[in-house]
Amino acid sequence: MSDRRRRIVEATLAVIGRGGVDAVTHRAVAAEAGVPLAATTYYFGSKAELVQEALELVIARSTQVVDERTAVDGEIGCNELVDRLAAFAEAQLDDREAPLIAQYELMLEAGRRGHLRPLAERWSEAYMGGLIELVRASPLPDPERSGELLSALIEGALLDQLSLPRDDFADGALRPMLELAVGGLSAAATPSR
Repeated sequence: MSDRRRRIVEATLAVIGRGGVDAVTHRAVAAEAGVPLAATTYYFGSKAELVQEALELVIARSTQVVDERTAVDGEIGCNELVDRLAAFAEAQLDDREAPLIAQYELMLEAGRRGHLRPLAERWSEAYMGGLIELVRASPLPDPERSGELLSALIEGALLDQLSLPRDDFADGALRPMLELAVGGLSAAATPSR
């Protein structure tokens, strides 16, 4: 990808992060990228193409974060699982290369636009695949269902944090919820006497 094309796609992500997909226009993206308007129309014939390329970029970047944060070698305990899940959520919030708010905007757009759905499904498979592998290394039962539950908890907490930011998000909000969920799932795996 040429430097100018990449700058345009990066600018599209920035515009989406600030104003949603509806804010994407060739003019807004050109201004954000610091390129002539003709450059955006040269590389992208439509707004839909800009949005699709931005979604592809954010998926590639987000998948890299998933791979890095969920890679595990051997077994882990419940405390380490909570630590890893909290760090994973924080990494998503702090990722300037793939802004979380832009990711959510693009995923919502994929729900409205059928041609974007395969990209969203690819991201979801990578995300859930990594999360399930992490859970599989822990003592929790049924890694697929436990992973889905933990994903829903994390995604809900991240969405809350984006809409109503808290200074103590990781330790004050997310970690206690993760400890409760992981503890409950772990207890469900332990046979009662």
